[in-house]
Amino acid sequence: MEKGKFRITSLIAIFVAITAVFIAKSSDEPSDCFTWKVEINESTFYLAGSVHTASKENYPLPKAYLKSYQKADNVIFELADDFKTLEKKIFQYAEKDRLPEDQYFNLYLNNERIEKLKQIFGEEKLQKCFQYEAWVLNMSIAGVKTKIIGYDPLLAIDKYFHELAEKYEKPIIGLDSIKTQLLLFDFEVPHEIQVSLIEKAIDEMEVNANKEAPLFKAYFDNNMELFEEEFLKPYDFNNPRMKQIYDRVFTKRNKSWVEQFEKLSTERAGTYFVLVGAGHYFGPDNIRELLEQKGYTIEKI
Repeated sequence: MEKGKFRITSLIAIFVAITAVFIAKSSDEPSDCFTWKVEINESTFYLAGSVHTASKENYPLPKAYLKSYQKADNVIFELADDFKTLEKKIFQYAEKDRLPEDQYFNLYLNNERIEKLKQIFGEEKLQKCFQYEAWVLNMSIAGVKTKIIGYDPLLAIDKYFHELAEKYEKPIIGLDSIKTQLLLFDFEVPHEIQVSLIEKAIDEMEVNANKEAPLFKAYFDNNMELFEEEFLKPYDFNNPRMKQIYDRVFTKRNKSWVEQFEKLSTERAGTYFVLVGAGHYFGPDNIRELLEQKGYTIEKI
């Protein structure tokens, strides 16, 4: 009996030793995740990408994200505020665009469209969105339509790491102001056109969500090549209007963020975990490309 115990114990010890060697060896190898590292002046930046939504099946996260986060003294997001605060600020900003009661969108949309929205928003938030100009509801539809294909913005890794940073009191830095992001959606058009835009957004909600499904699958499968292909599909860079939209959403912000990295690297030297939309690391004038143009070396981790 003792001999049998010895053999089992020995086998376990051997297995643990082999596993430890394998982990030690593989931990130095680059992952296939959306994670990179760059040294900027006196600081280290661990770069990571998100798609701002996820499902329970996508947890636990790949170790590359967690290791990058653990090594950092500071955490950088597109916006510094938590999700509840952001929602509050959105409606505070939108007060300038509150509609007269006779123009609330629930008075103009048919029951079928309203029911579609209820399924992804819930009654309370939907009724609130109806009270403001179309950009509020349009932006909200863009943010939650992934629920149709099984992903929930409330499970996004952005939210996960934000809560983690708050819990362990890591300093949080935002690259954009809430106004900067809201201006990407804010527009002024006559009310009847706003109604048409909202109707179109609702009618195409499911189709658009399914079109984006391969992008999310590529992300969670850690398939960067396919992700980049899907990310760039909507953009025809020969179309001046499309190029203008891309530059507004990506190029301008990417350049601003890289400048902020450089400023932080000397003024607040340290280690940083940067988690922004994965699309900002691909396509023309992406973050990695801009950093390399400045002479910094991007290392895959």
